[in-house]
Amino acid sequence: MNHQLSAAAPSTPWDEVDLVSVESLLRLSEADGPCVSIYLPTSVQGPDVRLGPSRLRTLVRQAAADLSEAGVDDRVATELLAQLRALESDDDFWQVRAPGLALFVAPGFALHARLPVAPSEQVVVGEAFRLRPLIPLVTPTGGFLVLALAQNRVRLLHGTRETVAELPLSQVPSSMREAIPQEETERHGQSHSGGHTGGRPEQQVHGQGNEADYDKAALERFFRAVDEPLTQRFGRRGEPLVLACVGYYLPIYRQVSRYPALVDRAVEGNPEHRTAGELHAAAWELVAADIAEREQMLQNRFREADGTGLTASDPEQLLAAARDGRVDTLFLATDATTDTTAGAVPNGMLTSAPPDDDGLIDSAVRETIRHGGRCLPLTVLPVPRKAAALLRY
Repeated sequence: MNHQLSAAAPSTPWDEVDLVSVESLLRLSEADGPCVSIYLPTSVQGPDVRLGPSRLRTLVRQAAADLSEAGVDDRVATELLAQLRALESDDDFWQVRAPGLALFVAPGFALHARLPVAPSEQVVVGEAFRLRPLIPLVTPTGGFLVLALAQNRVRLLHGTRETVAELPLSQVPSSMREAIPQEETERHGQSHSGGHTGGRPEQQVHGQGNEADYDKAALERFFRAVDEPLTQRFGRRGEPLVLACVGYYLPIYRQVSRYPALVDRAVEGNPEHRTAGELHAAAWELVAADIAEREQMLQNRFREADGTGLTASDPEQLLAAARDGRVDTLFLATDATTDTTAGAVPNGMLTSAPPDDDGLIDSAVRETIRHGGRCLPLTVLPVPRKAAALLRY
């Protein structure tokens, strides 16, 4: 099947997301083929940090071969790959580093996402984007957030069972001094000279961990300034949020917070000088039981509904139900959310090859998202399959 673009069709500017959301998955699910999906791990430090462009160049060559094999018109393929090849020499693009990168191009569509975890390297060409590797990043069972909250420094981490990465703060203030006006900070605390910035002494806050330095009203203002943009950005995802802070901060933060999944316990102590790995390990101890309980509840729901006509696990039945909008929750085995096969050709691809189970599941993921259903990874599915679903009717 040949796909044609107008000869005058311009390249589409890249959209960027720094953390995948349900909304970005919906945008990706609505794109029409030919679609090219590229996933690659990227190095944030060390000798491999400059290998990103080289890795991308190799994957773009693979995409070109797959597009040709699939019978995509040369003009269309050239248009799509030109956008990817332009990134190879874009120095600014490679300056903002993350553990992983996902690139998506289709006619009139281009989006890249910096991922908080390193994905398996792969290229997929087809009528739809490969979305399964992103599913664990948008579900409560897929990860958690750690807010390292100190007066002089705020950090935000995203963790999974095995990995952790620091996220850009975006609208979240990086310190108490940034969160509230300087005169307010000086009224409630003490400061001292801690170096020079732009020829002037840099003021740093005294007394981390000493409540006498800051009254509760100032702390509430600080915490509210942190919580509001954080909740707006991540609240709908439903991931657990663990605070890493001195002990008395947690009850004050809980009073002002609107975040829907704030964990009851905190990683206590001053987090300023703890590494991301140390914070991740301590936070995982607090959320592991909660995530396991969520998974068990979902498995129990499936077993209770099994045999009533409100479940499905055969890939063809899953896809049919998803297309009809009947899938409430599509469960995916966690080892099936990543596919290390470069150039894989799942269902809905441009060739006439018969669909395999992986391809049917990929299409079911897309249709579930398009019809407002949920996709959730589970460590163990309630049936010996790669996917299963709870149906609405």
